[in-house]
Amino acid sequence: MSQQRNIPVRRWISNLLFIVAAVLFAFVAYSWYQERNDDVGPVPTPQSVPGHAELKNVHDAIVAQGATVEYGRQTVRVEGLTPVGQQLLVEGAPVYVFIFESPEAREKETAKIDLDAIQLTTPSGADAATGALVISQGSNILTVSDGAPEAVQAQVDAAVQSLP
Repeated sequence: MSQQRNIPVRRWISNLLFIVAAVLFAFVAYSWYQERNDDVGPVPTPQSVPGHAELKNVHDAIVAQGATVEYGRQTVRVEGLTPVGQQLLVEGAPVYVFIFESPEAREKETAKIDLDAIQLTTPSGADAATGALVISQGSNILTVSDGAPEAVQAQVDAAVQSLP
């Protein structure tokens, strides 16, 4: 008698587990479909935290000044600075963005070097400068414009100063 009683209990547990598995599968399939077909558009740029600007924040700040900006592919180094300069092309002129951990770190590192006599070098050590170098500083950012016209330099200066 007890064996007959165990069969319905086992069948009931088996059916219950099958139903739970089917519901979980349906939920995962629905979630995957919703995520895949969610037309939210491009993800907005997070607001810049004061003293912690990123390359995207610098890009957007220069665009807000009315300039055409593209991401470049070149990186440069400046002897005495820890961060590597990342390239933005502002109206076709290269602008290298050095991102420090904080405004205090930027001030500390730039105080050790002569900013009027810096040299841009490629990672292999070759000279990367193609024109007159102009520097802008603000927040945790240091930019070095390489041969940018005065109008472009004014936009870069205004953008860097507008960063929190």
